[in-house]
Amino acid sequence: MSYSENYNKQLHRLYKILQASHKGYLEAKNHTESSELKDLFEKYAIDRELLTQQMRDKIAHYGGNADLDHDDAVGLLHRGWLSLKTSLTANTAQNILESCRNADQVALDAYDDALQGEILNDFELKTFLMEQRLNINENYTELDRRYFSLFKKNPSL
Repeated sequence: MSYSENYNKQLHRLYKILQASHKGYLEAKNHTESSELKDLFEKYAIDRELLTQQMRDKIAHYGGNADLDHDDAVGLLHRGWLSLKTSLTANTAQNILESCRNADQVALDAYDDALQGEILNDFELKTFLMEQRLNINENYTELDRRYFSLFKKNPSL
């Protein structure tokens, strides 16, 4: 397997995760009653759409096609965002924030996996992935802060 084939496989996996998170944030926005969370999820959906486009461009740069279907990311997507769909039935801010946090953790883990091995030899690609990971981590940190602030407001949760 050539370097670019290996890169494309890893990048495509991240691309699918970014697509799922974009859709997941839109879904979370539509199911929360809080206008503050609606705005936050809209912002995150826009951020993920931008990251998705950047990843699509990077895949093309390495000679790949982001629209090709790969099954290796399906399990991650399922684990990461299916819990959001389940929590939407309860529709509480706590459930939605927890599901979004969990899904972002899946994305962060996928970036950590990609940022190993041969990719470390490609400074441009490594920097690109680290910047995207940082963006996701910033969102995760804010979700985490908001999630745990709910417990301060209502210790019985």
